[in-house]
Amino acid sequence: MVKRLAIAGLLIIALGAGVVAWVWYPWVFSPHYTIHIATGPVGSFGQKFIAAFKREVAEGHPRVRLALEEAGSLQESAEAFQSGKFDLAVVRSDHPAAASGGTVVVLRRISLVIIVPANSHAKSMKDLVGKKIAVLEGTPDDDPLLRTVMDFYSIKPTDLAKTAQADVGAALRSKQVAAVVVIGSAGPGAIAEAVKAIIKATNKPPKLIDLEATEIAAQHPLYEEITISPGAFLAAPAIPGEDLTTVAVAIRLVAKNSMLNDVAGEITRLLLTTRAKLATTLPQAGQIEAPDTDKKGVLRAHPGAAAYIDGTQETIFDQAMNQLFNFSIIGGVLGSLALWLSGFWRRHRPDEIQKNLARLPAMMREAKSVPLDQLSAIEEELDALSGWLLERFVHEKIAPDRISGVAVIISHIRLLIERRRKLT
Repeated sequence: MVKRLAIAGLLIIALGAGVVAWVWYPWVFSPHYTIHIATGPVGSFGQKFIAAFKREVAEGHPRVRLALEEAGSLQESAEAFQSGKFDLAVVRSDHPAAASGGTVVVLRRISLVIIVPANSHAKSMKDLVGKKIAVLEGTPDDDPLLRTVMDFYSIKPTDLAKTAQADVGAALRSKQVAAVVVIGSAGPGAIAEAVKAIIKATNKPPKLIDLEATEIAAQHPLYEEITISPGAFLAAPAIPGEDLTTVAVAIRLVAKNSMLNDVAGEITRLLLTTRAKLATTLPQAGQIEAPDTDKKGVLRAHPGAAAYIDGTQETIFDQAMNQLFNFSIIGGVLGSLALWLSGFWRRHRPDEIQKNLARLPAMMREAKSVPLDQLSAIEEELDALSGWLLERFVHEKIAPDRISGVAVIISHIRLLIERRRKLT
């Protein structure tokens, strides 16, 4: 019985190990492991970078497949991620999707920049209150960063005028607008193109206005204070001409919470180790950085990414040892339970030997009193009992000291039968 329980315990442990492996390490049972990613709009940095990263993964990890799906905007990418159909998505920090998962890497930051013509007397945003400000066409009216900054400075929506990028220079020159607000990243992009258009129309490099970024970020923790270095948008003439303080929103690659930690950690490692190589063909890849692993932050890093970044990621050997330790604990508990059940069963089961031997006292009485013609039946019963006891003794199912005592009783009953027959 104990052996059967032990075998059952081992089978339960093996089954448990198989289930854990299937849930935690599904790629062990599959030739491919597919990760679905919502990349953002076609042509955007996020889409280009993830596409390039896909090629790197295909070369180094052929069993891992990245399935990419472009969205019309970062808004759509975030909504697709929230639907639960994607493992990873490129999202902005100010979208709720960023908080519904864990950050793997920060792809880049986009800033809000206020540009005024060279001859403008405006030195701060307060000087632009009540004046017309151009907003590049394509910028959503409800863009959270734009709305946050405009509300902070009490600039009304009616004071914002949508303007084509090619027309912003002419609009400033003719004083149709007093400033231009552009959202974009350092390097080539929307801000650099707006600056070029203004220089072309006015023949002078524009000025950029500092924002009260510390106060804005304190009131809106999803945004960050950022300092943009001279020449970040244009090298000659250097635009900005000196350090510019403004606010930015991070573009993040976010993983769903259910993604395995070792998978998220490996993706983080690959992204951070290949960014330099990818930067040769995609310069903005150099802006990729590890997320803040401080758990007190508003947006947290994925635990797997944080483990890799902090150097606490477990090796496969460590994970195997941990699982073996867990299984040994489970096995010990199951083994103890099996022994307890076995003892309980032995204490409470009917004793087959005791049940068969309980007949001996009655047989002794019958040997003294039954008619002589019934003595043969008692002898047959004794023979059957002796054969049964011998079989149990051979298979070590009855102790020698116990069988010797029973043999004495059986011999005594046979002696009684023999005496009665002699007296007749």
